[in-house]
Amino acid sequence: MLPMAVPRLTAVIGDPRATPTHRARRRPGRRSARSAAALAALATVGALASLAAACSTVGSSSGRTGPMATTTTSSTSITTSSTTSTSTTTSTTTTTTTPPWPRTPVPERPAVAPVPVLSRIATDDPVVFLTIDDGAVRDPRVADLLATARIPATLFVNESYYLADPDYFARVASGGGSINSHTRTHRRLTTLTEAQQRSEICGMREVLSRHLLVPGHLFRSPYGVQNATTQRVAATCGINAILMWRATINNGQVQYQQGDTLRPGDIVLSHFRADLYEGLVAFLFEAGRAGLTVAPIEDYLPLPPSP
Repeated sequence: MLPMAVPRLTAVIGDPRATPTHRARRRPGRRSARSAAALAALATVGALASLAAACSTVGSSSGRTGPMATTTTSSTSITTSSTTSTSTTTSTTTTTTTPPWPRTPVPERPAVAPVPVLSRIATDDPVVFLTIDDGAVRDPRVADLLATARIPATLFVNESYYLADPDYFARVASGGGSINSHTRTHRRLTTLTEAQQRSEICGMREVLSRHLLVPGHLFRSPYGVQNATTQRVAATCGINAILMWRATINNGQVQYQQGDTLRPGDIVLSHFRADLYEGLVAFLFEAGRAGLTVAPIEDYLPLPPSP
């Protein structure tokens, strides 16, 4: 018998087998097996995400909201930058003694090293990580889907979009995700001075701090482009990782940098666009087909080293 999460998840997104995208992507002769596996895994997405959300707390104080990560598991974190030019590759490793991220606000600490750049997390757990950028289109169906099904999403937002409707982004992240800096104005960082990069990266985190109990500690560079200055500057304002990606959601379907399926530890990029809802349905189907669940990325990231 499938878990009770199936009716809830399918009630929100509908039957993923019925979408035109998935009809086109199915291979003849494997239809029944793939559909059954996808539905079972989608059920697991809902069930495990519900469990994660039940163990989470969403802070609120003086009108500020704070969807944050809670527990963590030990893992190895491999930093591999990808896609656009001038990207940087670094490495970091966790151990079994790495403590979890605390539920309370994380104290600022002096930067001791450039921030690592991650395009995936090395883990044997059957998990993938959903990220959403910008904020131009605020489709209420996206917020309803992620909040109702308790699917964690890591958001990277810009100032004008975020300030237009902070409550919308809080609801999108309420399934166990977080809201993080994507710079204030979405400028290409490699064309800016160090002071300008600091204004963009740290400035957006300061904007978030006025609305969130704890602003997100992650960062994504516009266009996926950064340099050594970006990594150094990000470390000075409480950023602990720069996220890249291994797969993207575009035009209602998942596209891959390598292979033709999602793999454990993949970071998936999407944007707040008009096609995001359909893209999320496709993403959930593909995750289910691969036997993967959507997890909060903070659960797989290490704490930064002590100074």
